[in-house]
Amino acid sequence: MRVAAVAGEALGDARKVPTPKDPAEGVAMFAALARECAGKEAIGRIAGCVAGMVSDEGVISDARNLRAWEGINIVRELSNALGASADIVNDAACAGMGEGYAGAGKGAKRLAYLTVSTGVGGALIVDGEIAAAGGVAGIKIGDEELEDLISGTAIRKRFGVDPRDLDSLEIREGLADTLAEGLRIVVEEWSPDMIVLGGSMITGVNPIPFSRAQESLYKSRGEANSPIIKKAELGDSGGLWGGIARLKRLSEHSSTSAT
Repeated sequence: MRVAAVAGEALGDARKVPTPKDPAEGVAMFAALARECAGKEAIGRIAGCVAGMVSDEGVISDARNLRAWEGINIVRELSNALGASADIVNDAACAGMGEGYAGAGKGAKRLAYLTVSTGVGGALIVDGEIAAAGGVAGIKIGDEELEDLISGTAIRKRFGVDPRDLDSLEIREGLADTLAEGLRIVVEEWSPDMIVLGGSMITGVNPIPFSRAQESLYKSRGEANSPIIKKAELGDSGGLWGGIARLKRLSEHSSTSAT
């Protein structure tokens, strides 16, 4: 869980703590951190994300790593806890907005963002707005889901080691080829002009080789028919910058200033 105050487009110091498994504890912790970050300033609006899908009403679903949070109306809970309106979206979609706004995806009209970490997530950002979110984890490679093949959780199950200790280049290049198969499907479904790859399995220790995944995609589709591929630049602050991008969008579509 990462929380920071925002004034205009200035991101304050972030507080980072483990996310509680219990949603009531998590909401209370978020509220306490938010008040700490805000100091004496009033909290005018909350913008951010959760590791799961969020309905138009604010209800969390498909939270694969936080099952107890499913069914919680996170928008209502946070709004009630802090007395401010809340805008909460999927974490990959929010990080994708952040990369499009202030990171590697700046300038892309159709940006596909994929994160490979504990799980696999993704989103399509079109002209700075979320056009699609989720579904990437469930992409099928053969008979198996992409998440069950290349995520950090999958690595632990398949090889019995922490992903950071997977020093076999041969195995990691195989993971890159599998990732490229997933990217090929993403390109066919979303037609992005740029793909940004993030998450600890891409940017961390002993990562899936980025250049191998890129090369493998180019071999299957041809470089001329493939989008630009870049590594994410914002690290674990991607969701925070996505929150800034969401606030800016909200203020553009509302007569009330988001501060």
